[in-house]
Amino acid sequence: MTDRDQELNDALKALAQVYIAKLPAKLEEIVASTQQFQHDPSDRENYILLHRLLHTMAGSAGTFGFPQMGELARELEKTIKEFIFGKAWNSNQIIDFCQKVKNYVDEFMPSQSKIDELDNQISGAKSIKQEAEREAHKNLIFWADQEDDKVTEIIQMLEQFAFEIQHIHDLSQLERLLQERQPALLIIDADFQNQHFAGTDEILRLRARGMFLPPVLFTSKTNSFLSRLRSVRAGGDAFFLKPIDLLALTECIEEILDRPNPPLYRIMIIDDDVDLAQYYSRVLNGAGMVTHVLNDPELVLEDMANFRPELILMDVYMPTCDGVELSRVIRQDPSYLDVPIVFLSSENNLQKQIAAVKVGADDFLNKPISPELLTSSISTRAERYRALRTLVMRDGLTGLFNHTAIKEDLIAKMSSASRSVTCVAVAMLDLDNFKKVNDTYGHQIGDQVLRTLSHLLRQRLRKSDVVGRYGGEEFIIIFPNTTSDVARMVLDKVRIAFGNIHHAAEQGEFCVGFSAGIADSRQTISPDDLLAIADAALYRAKHSGKNRIVLGDQ
Repeated sequence: MTDRDQELNDALKALAQVYIAKLPAKLEEIVASTQQFQHDPSDRENYILLHRLLHTMAGSAGTFGFPQMGELARELEKTIKEFIFGKAWNSNQIIDFCQKVKNYVDEFMPSQSKIDELDNQISGAKSIKQEAEREAHKNLIFWADQEDDKVTEIIQMLEQFAFEIQHIHDLSQLERLLQERQPALLIIDADFQNQHFAGTDEILRLRARGMFLPPVLFTSKTNSFLSRLRSVRAGGDAFFLKPIDLLALTECIEEILDRPNPPLYRIMIIDDDVDLAQYYSRVLNGAGMVTHVLNDPELVLEDMANFRPELILMDVYMPTCDGVELSRVIRQDPSYLDVPIVFLSSENNLQKQIAAVKVGADDFLNKPISPELLTSSISTRAERYRALRTLVMRDGLTGLFNHTAIKEDLIAKMSSASRSVTCVAVAMLDLDNFKKVNDTYGHQIGDQVLRTLSHLLRQRLRKSDVVGRYGGEEFIIIFPNTTSDVARMVLDKVRIAFGNIHHAAEQGEFCVGFSAGIADSRQTISPDDLLAIADAALYRAKHSGKNRIVLGDQ
């Protein structure tokens, strides 16, 4: 069990402890509603409440480790549902049902000694501490290869992308250096110092010793099946033939370094059962997802606008409105037509499940549900949604947000900044003399320049900053919680780094610069006006010498 697994396990135990502590009150609430039902069976508001209390108990009891309690609650829920749907009950049937509920409560009402026992069990539980792996330095790359001009040049180019490169000239030093510092990536020549398979053999040796290694990328002058096969057997993540294509290498590094990151799918959980909603939240958080718990369905549209979920997980039965009705409300907004809705409920009536699917639900999961099945089902749906959204919102060449998506994000960022009284800066960026690049070196080389800039922006800017391709050679960058002065300082470093990158073409190497205009939300609260101010500043930058950044008029 890893530290993360142990942390999640302890958290779920703590939630079970809270559930047990609240159980007497929940059962007393069932008793009170049952007594009212026996006194006045015509009280619709009360018997609807009784059904919901039994439904909630059916789902939550099994989740927190009391399957028999949950199953019996489900049987009682089915029985009262017959009454709700119009089946006539005589007085004896009502008395018999109420007695079954009373027997149920008497059987499962926990004594104080039982509560104390569980409390001691959880509070006294010892965490299993394991030795944590050393955290990899995010931008540190070990490059094990002989020293020559070409390797040195590529290393210098990678350093413009904010990578820290440690060049290793002696293969015998690799093991010691790996023990001292943990890089994010290891690039190694398969035939180190012209010794056949020396690099791959060293990686195989280190793996055989059980040494933890970062992702490994092999380079080689030999384009043979055997060289590639040896790199695969050594656990290589990629293979590059020399001379190395810098842009392809940069894209590969970016893709590899993004792999370990959790998906951070945004999941909204809508359930009036606070404890159960927190339980699901903990489980999904433990799987690397971001959750927002909503216990009041009436706030759903407001919370969705702020949280922008990639999946909604909700119960069928809730106060105010049921899940089917809530789904209809959500689907009325065209912005949420494609957001997956998954019902998680103890409802096992097939017709009810079909009705939920008809109004736009994407799946129906039954309570209780194991953490493994829950995370698997949710992550699969969220991953598919994100992939489809990426196809719609991303520029095909650079992988950045396209024109429509970046404008939508700017609107959302400015709306959020207005509520939180923070500042948003936006930069409009345009490559200098790009038509000349296309005319001189061809559009394929021009596309490589665009892709290089997009990778540089993603690497050098913060994760919270949003980059989009506005069209042609023009880009937009959104800087949340940032003034235009700060944004200019950050972007100016990127401008200098980009100007130092040498792009390769048949006609020879060349460099490209860019100009930018920056404005921020202190100047206007209108996204369109803010873009217009930044665009005017970009125009001034272009006509005052290019390769510079100009702030919009205050």
